Amino acid sequence: MDTSTPKLTDNDGMTLIELTFAAGVLAVALSLLFGSLISINVVGEVSRDKSSATAEMASIMEDIRRQSFDDLLAYTPPEMDEPGVEQTVVLECFNEAGDAIGLPMADGEDGQPVDVEGLELPNPVEIKATLVWTDVKGRAYSMHATTLCER
Repeated sequence: MDTSTPKLTDNDGMTLIELTFAAGVLAVALSLLFGSLISINVVGEVSRDKSSATAEMASIMEDIRRQSFDDLLAYTPPEMDEPGVEQTVVLECFNEAGDAIGLPMADGEDGQPVDVEGLELPNPVEIKATLVWTDVKGRAYSMHATTLCER
């Protein structure tokens, strides 16, 4: 029985080129992995903001549906904390020609109520709410919803 240690030949082991190539492949694989993790995190933040925006928009639309027509013309949406760091809600109604009219409508001259008949609003009138928000990185997003309200 031979108990001597086997001798290494010139072809055994790795060369410096093979080691460098393996390190390069590992670096590329890790950069792809970390890039994917960052993308997943960003998608999660956007999804969380969109879910919050959907809930806020549903609340605003529910408030609009509960308003009488006269109260609707003066309706101002409530302040919000979410989604994102900055939010704006724009309300519009549309006249018979399809032109947008911003809400809430200010009182007319000398504090007199707005002449609704002069606006040529259809019955039912379409109300559009647009929620625009900005996330912490400054990216802007928006969401729209419409409903019909009886006059």
